[in-house]
Amino acid sequence: NIHDLLTKVRAKATEEPSARGSPFSDFLASSAVVPSWADRDMILRGQRVHAAHLPFMGLSLFSGSLVGGAQFTTAAVVTALAGNITTDPTRRINETGLLLAALAFPGSLFDPGSEAHDSLLRVRLLHSALRHWLPRSGRLKAHRQLVSPQVYVEGEVPINQQDLAITLGVFCYINLRSLRLMEVVLCERDIKCYVHMWRYAGYILGISDPLLPETLEDQEEFMLASMLHQGVPEAINGPATKRFIDAFAQDASTNSRGMLPFWAVQSFLYQMTRYLNGNDYISGMGIEALS
Repeated sequence: NIHDLLTKVRAKATEEPSARGSPFSDFLASSAVVPSWADRDMILRGQRVHAAHLPFMGLSLFSGSLVGGAQFTTAAVVTALAGNITTDPTRRINETGLLLAALAFPGSLFDPGSEAHDSLLRVRLLHSALRHWLPRSGRLKAHRQLVSPQVYVEGEVPINQQDLAITLGVFCYINLRSLRLMEVVLCERDIKCYVHMWRYAGYILGISDPLLPETLEDQEEFMLASMLHQGVPEAINGPATKRFIDAFAQDASTNSRGMLPFWAVQSFLYQMTRYLNGNDYISGMGIEALS
């Protein structure tokens, strides 16, 4: 099961418990190390902020982060090549939702073996597996044609450190920016703790220290530079992005037994996507303003 490689790694590590130098046991040992800068109290408070505002963050993370992040075409293309969106659009939403729900329980992240810590390690192993599999599967050959020439680098395998740091910024900086646009205003201490929580999450995901944000301003600077480097909003696959939103809208309508009509959820999510990201950053989606 590619979505639970952590269980496989743990099983392999216990097959020969006395062996030294096993890549499986070495990975588990290194991933259990807590960095000296990690502050348990700040991470707990960051998780409480996440939990307290989860209903708003759900909308922010979907419309502002997941959908808005389509401007970073390399990540969007790799997700499509891996089949996360094209085969089952709601699967990625559900998988991401489970991870975000795990973060909402204070105490579930800091200690190795806790629920959110394990969830992030599973994502890290999934990313590693995709980096190994995509070039060998032949699917990566389409990468050159699917991204802008200004973004494509010959021989570079996607899901590299910058790609991972962009994803971290989408869930942290872009999320906080979207919350502010929704008039959810956090105090300075809560923002610092929330950024610290995601910094630690990024560490678990294997992102190198120089790319882990110490402050919101650090991550804002990185994200603005990455938008200039990788952001190609005019190259967004509009029909595919709309199908992604529509699948979620249909799911919401079905789960509400029709109390939330599909057209109403669809229209709301389209307009929230425009509002939270700005017209210039979703130009390829073809979402028009309501008259």
